[in-house]
Amino acid sequence: MSIRFISKDLTPAEVSFLKWQYGFEDEDDPFERSLWHTIMRAWEADHDSPRPGKAASHHLDRLGSPDAYPDEVALYVKFKSDESDRFWRQLIDRAGLTDRRQRQVATPTERRRRAEARR
Repeated sequence: MSIRFISKDLTPAEVSFLKWQYGFEDEDDPFERSLWHTIMRAWEADHDSPRPGKAASHHLDRLGSPDAYPDEVALYVKFKSDESDRFWRQLIDRAGLTDRRQRQVATPTERRRRAEARR
């Protein structure tokens, strides 16, 4: 399965983010998926309460360094922020996509199970 975007205004980080969020994995680069999972884990670690006697982690700060992936980290932080709905709607509008949260969509796992059941 592939995903096509109408807008040419998207950055490579935004295209990657939309692919990741929409679950289109067939043509995704495995390193790209790994990057998004790393960012997700860093965000979760930074927002969990530190254990007693431990300092808070600052993984996103390190990931957002000039030598890391600042665009991708910034996108993920916006997506997880309080303004996430507004950011998401703007991003999918620019991409020319419909908001899949407005309708029932099968997850990648459900699609795989259906394909296996047909065999």
